Amino acid sequence: MFNALNANGRAVSSLDSATLPPYYCPECGHEVHLRNKSNARPHFVHSRRADCRLLYGESGEHIQGKTMLASWLKDQDLSPVIEQQLPEEGRRADVFVQWAERQVALEIQRSAIDSPQLLTRSRTYKEKEILSLWFFAPKLVQRKNAGRWFWNEAVWSSLFSGYFNAAPVLIPSSGEVLIVQPFFETSPKRIVARSLRLPLAAIKLDYFFAPMNLSFSCIDEILAHKNKWRFSSYQFTGCVQYWEALEIYTRNFSHISLYPADLGWPTPYCCVFRGPPLVWQTLLFYRIIHQRNVSLKDILNSVQKDPLLTPLIRPGLRTEAYLHQAVWHFLQWLKWRKTVYFHHGHWHMKKDLSFGTSAEKGWSQDRSLVRIFTAYIKKLEAEKRFIGTTGNSSIQ
Repeated sequence: MFNALNANGRAVSSLDSATLPPYYCPECGHEVHLRNKSNARPHFVHSRRADCRLLYGESGEHIQGKTMLASWLKDQDLSPVIEQQLPEEGRRADVFVQWAERQVALEIQRSAIDSPQLLTRSRTYKEKEILSLWFFAPKLVQRKNAGRWFWNEAVWSSLFSGYFNAAPVLIPSSGEVLIVQPFFETSPKRIVARSLRLPLAAIKLDYFFAPMNLSFSCIDEILAHKNKWRFSSYQFTGCVQYWEALEIYTRNFSHISLYPADLGWPTPYCCVFRGPPLVWQTLLFYRIIHQRNVSLKDILNSVQKDPLLTPLIRPGLRTEAYLHQAVWHFLQWLKWRKTVYFHHGHWHMKKDLSFGTSAEKGWSQDRSLVRIFTAYIKKLEAEKRFIGTTGNSSIQ
């Protein structure tokens, strides 16, 4: 272990050459001593056998990752502490640092933790007003062919459990970090995201706590997705919400695939909702917005009570904030498309809906809408309303 307590009960680091014995284990209280060999990093070890969970060693990759993060923070003139004991938390932070008058806990997750456990840990930090930042091990990210990856579920849960809207993967062997941010789902099992791979030394800690304003380049994949949806809806036969949305269209207007222009386009924060945009946007549009004369607050309340939409909302610490952004951005898209307008604090329908006469015409409409959609995304980025990352990676 890299952190111990001195005789006064204060935390000392094995990486600090000025530390003096005696040292005590922060977990069990038994005496430990500093081991400093040329072939290993300085660390504390127990002086005698004791019933302490810290006796069980950790992998070299985990140690390497913590050391890398500590050195990265030191280069920013910060004072990180490795394995900081947090008595009020009942746990230790892999790396702990005081930054910008805030406390930050950096965690390296190597095992396949489940989503509820990760969210519980993050909530504990938040209750103590501690910022949490999760870095994931490369083994939780499996690279497949054609630019696709398979991710542990908790990796995506981290997007809604902390303060960074992307999943950082720490690669100790190369000193790099892979940052991936989802953009929209093409099916219940497939997500299109943007990725950025860069040296850890090239960024600072505030990078993970500030909005990013980077480019977008997934138009071709969006078009391909909408084309598949229109002509191959059988792939969503297991999606209950799809059939409910189809019923709404059929009962009130026409087949869901014949009106593609306004619905089904991904908007910022749309990954707050599970499933393809066409599903949740259809439900949102016809269950709430079509009621006319409703405020954003009314819409959000309705979404959280809707029996179909509620199961599509991803759980997490920042669900309410993200949900507000997701719905707001979708309304802005409809406003940009001149479908709704905002007046005296309420949203109203601006025109009667018109539908395509065939799936082929819908496909043609989508292709002609690319320029409008691209301009809309650039407008949001120019106004710094959109948080995203660069690249074009298919995440599965």
